[in-house]
Amino acid sequence: MDVKEISTECCFRGFIEVRRSVISHSLHDGGMSPPIVREHTGTGPVVAVLPYDPEQDRVILIRQFRVGAWAAGLSSAPWDIVAGICDEEESLERAARRELTEETGCEAIEFHPIGHFLTAPHVSSEKLAMLCARVHAFAGERQCGIRAEGEDILAACHKFRAALDLVEAGYLPLWAAMALQWLESHRSRLREAWRA
Repeated sequence: MDVKEISTECCFRGFIEVRRSVISHSLHDGGMSPPIVREHTGTGPVVAVLPYDPEQDRVILIRQFRVGAWAAGLSSAPWDIVAGICDEEESLERAARRELTEETGCEAIEFHPIGHFLTAPHVSSEKLAMLCARVHAFAGERQCGIRAEGEDILAACHKFRAALDLVEAGYLPLWAAMALQWLESHRSRLREAWRA
């Protein structure tokens, strides 16, 4: 699809940036659309990590305040996986290691790619790389996060099946649900490879 950018302006810059673009795009039956206005957010590339211990068959999930969940009238701190924006010129693996340590206190032994996704292409330019990290799980819970950045994160170790039950319960963030369902499909092969 061909897209002609007529104009783009920044409407708001805060925790997120909102832009307003006037564009015209090619139509499926030929020709170009009239100019249309669309608002969209923009962030740097994002990495999300599902920490998994294949020996104990446990995953580590986190909870922290999520304004969107709160605004939707749901639990303001749903269970989630580790995620963060990659710093400029930072590799995905380096960002994944940094975010994993900051949000869970765990170190990655190795990574396995899950995939690359657009998180919400109808309103956002955000690109997501999702990884599964082999870790040594800890017992119980621990508090993590960078307080200076407003992070108050509870990291907790879950048996894999108990974590998967959270998907069935509903209202898990989409990427957390995707990662857990991916692990369900690849778990046997991954455990065998990582045990070797």
